[in-house]
Amino acid sequence: MAPRLIITGSTGYIGARLVAIARERGFDVVELGRRPGAAWRIGDEPAASDLEGAVGLVHLAHSWAAPSEAAEEENVNISGTLKLAEAAKAAGVPRFVFASSTSSRKEALNVYGRTKFRIEEHLAASKAAPIVRIARIGLVYGGPRTAMYGLMAKLAALSPILPMIGLSRKVQPIHLDEVAAGLLALATGENQPLQTFVLAQEKPMSFAAWLRILRRAQDKGNLLFIPVPLTAALLACRMTKLLPLIPTVDPERVLGLAGAAPMESSESLRLLKLNLSDPATALTGEFGQTHEEQSRREAQALLRYLGIAPTEIPLQRLCEGLRREGLSPLGLTPAMIRHPALLALFEPPANRTRHRLAQALYLADLASEPERHPGKKAGFFGAILAISSDVLLFPLRALLAGRYR
Repeated sequence: MAPRLIITGSTGYIGARLVAIARERGFDVVELGRRPGAAWRIGDEPAASDLEGAVGLVHLAHSWAAPSEAAEEENVNISGTLKLAEAAKAAGVPRFVFASSTSSRKEALNVYGRTKFRIEEHLAASKAAPIVRIARIGLVYGGPRTAMYGLMAKLAALSPILPMIGLSRKVQPIHLDEVAAGLLALATGENQPLQTFVLAQEKPMSFAAWLRILRRAQDKGNLLFIPVPLTAALLACRMTKLLPLIPTVDPERVLGLAGAAPMESSESLRLLKLNLSDPATALTGEFGQTHEEQSRREAQALLRYLGIAPTEIPLQRLCEGLRREGLSPLGLTPAMIRHPALLALFEPPANRTRHRLAQALYLADLASEPERHPGKKAGFFGAILAISSDVLLFPLRALLAGRYR
């Protein structure tokens, strides 16, 4: 019989992935919450039949409608979590995993962090304390581009110059799949010596470095920042709710970032046998920007710019030539790959052999030569048009050609 695992908050960013991975690993998952089959919401008394026989319960649900600084008995996140944990212990559930956050601190700037800390304190003093395990989760990324991860990815890709707060603050990213694996280990593992675990990268990085990783993974080039004071950022959050076509930013997220501080995670990761992946490598794979794929797209753009159909043989020949000459990838922007005519703005005024784009275009010309059919010679007007185009583009080429030098 499949082991039974109970999960609350199963429709959320982390919850949906945890449900999928648990089922892949053979668990009988009970989604306690919004979905049919187990009608419950945080604050309700759970039915004993929904809890009995479970190997563990992972509590991810959080109500954002609760009053910000309500007393414990009035804050449904606090009272509801205690009620659920104590009901789980009474039903014989051996492990209750509470999903907390690395922003969980008594003095946290955001209400979310302070609430998580208050819940942790109440759980430690409750009847359910022997079965409780706290999972303080870092900055989660990967998977569907929703929640905080989706917002950061959009902001990083929005513009090469980004106004932002907390650039020097330290963050600890962790992939969505790694969070799910850690929560499963906590919910099903025996005799863990710790009660509080930190699921986050061991080596923190600055928030600025994290945003640059997100931008490069989307093939958007470098990212420059304009430091913004916290008060101005909170005002901008309010404005995002009024302006169309830009992502809405919750002030709670800004305050969470402003108060971020790293937590020690090495012992937690060792006990849970988690080897976290490098965020830059993981995101490059997720956004489909491997070197091979990027090089192939660039080679297609180079051939199209020269008026050559990028059929398989010249394409393979060009990719090999670019790789052999150390020109792969060039770093062409997505716009130039989609519209190769834009390369005219960056081609050097003269065919300089030391210029990387000029070298790449020369190789593209050579790669297509064996399959090229003699075309019709340009007439008088065609020649005049080509010369006029070169003359008009000369100032722009002189200015922009340095990008791919």
